[in-house]
Amino acid sequence: MSLEDLKTKLRRHPKLLGLGGVGLITAAGFLLYESPQVRRFLSQYVDKKSPEPDKRRAEYIYIKYHIYRESMRKLKQKEEDEKKWISVIINPIGKWWKAAKHSVAWRLLNIAQTGSQPERLKAVQQLICMDHLKDWDFRHLAQICDARTAVSLARCNADTRWFMPVPRRGCIKNPKMLLSELHVMLARLRPMACVDHFFSKYFPEQDPIEDIHEYLTQEQTIVLSTADTDLLKEIISFLHHITKDPEVSARLMRDGGLVHLMELRKIFNDDNETLSTLCKVLANMSLVSDAVEHFFTSGWVGALAEWQQCPDLRLQVISAKTMANLDHDDPNQCTYPPNVYPLHPRVRTRRKPKADIVFVHGLLGGVFITWRQRDRKPTELGLYGKNAFYTSETDDVFLVGEQKRLNGGKQKAGEAVKNVNGNQKTETIKDPVLKASKKVEEQRLNISDAATKEFVETLRNEAELDSDWEVVHPDVPLNANEECEGKFSVCGSEWRNQDTSEEYTNCWPMEWLPDDYPDSRILGIDYTSAVTEWSANFTKYCPCEKGQGHIDVRANTLLDRISASDVGNDRPIVWIGHSMGGLLTKLILLKSLDSQEPKVQQLAKNTKGIVFLGTPHRGSPIAKWKQHMQMILSPSIEVKEMEENSPKLLEMHRRFMGCLHTLLRHVKVVSVAEGSPTMLTSFKFPLRIVTEESSKIDFGDFYLLKDDHLSLSKPIYRQSFLYQRLLHVIREAIKERSDPKDQDGQSQSTSSQDVVLVKIVAALLKGAKGLFESLPRVALRFST
Repeated sequence: MSLEDLKTKLRRHPKLLGLGGVGLITAAGFLLYESPQVRRFLSQYVDKKSPEPDKRRAEYIYIKYHIYRESMRKLKQKEEDEKKWISVIINPIGKWWKAAKHSVAWRLLNIAQTGSQPERLKAVQQLICMDHLKDWDFRHLAQICDARTAVSLARCNADTRWFMPVPRRGCIKNPKMLLSELHVMLARLRPMACVDHFFSKYFPEQDPIEDIHEYLTQEQTIVLSTADTDLLKEIISFLHHITKDPEVSARLMRDGGLVHLMELRKIFNDDNETLSTLCKVLANMSLVSDAVEHFFTSGWVGALAEWQQCPDLRLQVISAKTMANLDHDDPNQCTYPPNVYPLHPRVRTRRKPKADIVFVHGLLGGVFITWRQRDRKPTELGLYGKNAFYTSETDDVFLVGEQKRLNGGKQKAGEAVKNVNGNQKTETIKDPVLKASKKVEEQRLNISDAATKEFVETLRNEAELDSDWEVVHPDVPLNANEECEGKFSVCGSEWRNQDTSEEYTNCWPMEWLPDDYPDSRILGIDYTSAVTEWSANFTKYCPCEKGQGHIDVRANTLLDRISASDVGNDRPIVWIGHSMGGLLTKLILLKSLDSQEPKVQQLAKNTKGIVFLGTPHRGSPIAKWKQHMQMILSPSIEVKEMEENSPKLLEMHRRFMGCLHTLLRHVKVVSVAEGSPTMLTSFKFPLRIVTEESSKIDFGDFYLLKDDHLSLSKPIYRQSFLYQRLLHVIREAIKERSDPKDQDGQSQSTSSQDVVLVKIVAALLKGAKGLFESLPRVALRFST
């Protein structure tokens, strides 16, 4: 139809034109009214992430003419300098040196990946020493590094640039989406008694999540509700509980559990306590046979390497334990199951340890609670019911502990003063960092005269007292001059006054003992405990944990896990047990003697020393409180079993004393008792937790100190009697190993004859060597 025909038709039917206009106006009005609905409908088919037109336009930077002219002049000057003869010589050498450095690193990395085990160990050591590489060198080498080599580099404290960055490092997964994925992952484990109990109590059914962003950038404000934060923490604690089963750990790893744990790490990046629990989950999962590749591909090797250099001691120890389980290329490789933590060494070492030193804490203790250094300015002791690794939701109200120390500050626990614009502002710190002790360096002398400077340095390095003086240890036993044996003083020239020192350690076995015995392996045993049933956190997640409070069950569990850590393998063992830890040590040794497995028997066979610190061999009077306040406090299984003159404890002590006089007669035993009562701040009266009669045994040395029950495990500094006596026990154990005494003299005479024979052969070889060296000179004389 042509245009003229259309005009003719409209003239014949004028009403059609009016109806068309009304229709257009109605359609336009409908579109304006329904614009939000139309926009929402069309938005489903439009890419939301497409940049806006304004953002796609090029941005120009306008530079002033004199700046442009100056930059061009410098560029031209640089081109002229490169044409000079010295630059012509130096530039190719510099380029060759850069290429050579990268080539050497690449070849060493190739040897570390494809060579034999000795070659791999040497190559890794050489790679660590290469500190001249640039960032792009590390990035290139990290991309071609394999899982085994990455773990080896991490075990040797290599530069963190050797590892690939965490996937999606700048993005954090939406907590709602992460909760939904964790719900699906845990639901796959059902039917399982632990999972069913957890779902019924903490994890209700999740509704499907729609119209939510999966990832958020770090610039975006991530607001977590209190309920979501608590639920995520409960999930981490529950994962720590169920991953003790290797089969469950393997299933979670196959379902991408390590990726979910990485997202939890990003969310709780500033919460060291939650991160330590998360790291314990990783330590449990590292026991799976094929876990190395999963940890490497998910980026956890680099994250654990960063935690090994973290200021917090908890993350240092647990991450070192995880890396030790993953390092199958270590010639001295040992696996560390749950409850066992390597305090030293935490990195790969060439030499095999000469002794195993095992620390077992007592009731409500922990690796970084029981073995802290004592504060030189003691404050009133406060109630403290949290473990170092296994924290409970509520503080215990029965037994006492020291007031929480906040990085050497004088504020109350959980508070710190922050200077904001010159004003002091009090803010709450949820999780203080347990930092390592800082060694105070001496100030340098700014003296120009050499003679004066040498004289002042001599005075500074001189001992405060002469050798004629004798300094008694500050924590000398109360009965030091009666029946005790041992050294209770130090020569004045050897005394180092540390009263004014600012050093403080949260774990003296980890930071003091390696200086005195670097070739020893120091282990910390950690376990959950409680004094009331209300605070028994090990019954929180699964009914199967209810019987773990019995000392017999706990000793069986610790025995299996300590023996799995290869403790006492052809080396002596020294046990240090505080309070209930001494009872566990006794029961572990008794069960080791009754075992038929050689790996378990070596625990008792190679035990050379035991130190009991306030151990209630015949029970504690604190357990009698259950008769008076049983309805209020509901004492736990541990407290009930430590009742004074308990038949179970007396029978165990009788068996142990029989073994000390027969099978364990070679063991050096030291018992230390408390001489002062422990002050309970909440009840405002002193209490003798373990009496002198209960902590004393008729074997070895016995000392009664003037300290209370909690201070027995906390020496004031290195030259205290408690620490020096422990060093003496370790020294005797290592000395006995290096110089064994046989009962018959035949082996001694044989060994002496072998020594004489070796000396004769060495002398003959030395003479022959000298003769061959003189032959060329004699020949020269004859020829001339």
